[in-house]
Amino acid sequence: MFKFLPFPKPEQHSNSSQRITVLWVGLALSTFCTIFFVADVLGDMILGRDFPDEKTHQMMEMLVVILSSVSFFFHFRELKRFFRQHNRMKDQMRVATGEFSQVIEALFTEWKLTPAEKDVAIYLIKGMSFIEIATIRQAKEGTVKAQSNSLYRKAGVKGRHELLALFLDELLTDISIR
Repeated sequence: MFKFLPFPKPEQHSNSSQRITVLWVGLALSTFCTIFFVADVLGDMILGRDFPDEKTHQMMEMLVVILSSVSFFFHFRELKRFFRQHNRMKDQMRVATGEFSQVIEALFTEWKLTPAEKDVAIYLIKGMSFIEIATIRQAKEGTVKAQSNSLYRKAGVKGRHELLALFLDELLTDISIR
């Protein structure tokens, strides 16, 4: 059966809110630094000299460079975390998809479907109409309907909706709702 991740634990929510706070603080620092440097450039152009004096001006610039570097570091770190989490989720989806394919194949084997019935079942699960399936399989619509009826009988369902519900039930079996 499928192994689904449990709902996030409370500590994961607080970790998430801490990360969001870090991002907002980093954005505020970056905004402050940008405003400072814009004002600095305009001040240099308008006044033609360092404001208030050269030493204080250099210290203020050094402070803003440090703040900007800290902001860059935190944003870079969060971006790395984001991509790590994104890749982990992609891997989990790949595994879940593979496991679902195995479940589908096991049910098809249990029902003793013919290769044609397996094809029709997959297309039905994907939501295709009989005409679309017939066109893809280069068969007549009546043939597809007959294969569908045989498939429904072997699966113990009354029609397409029950077939889809059966697969959804298999997919959702291990998911618990609070």
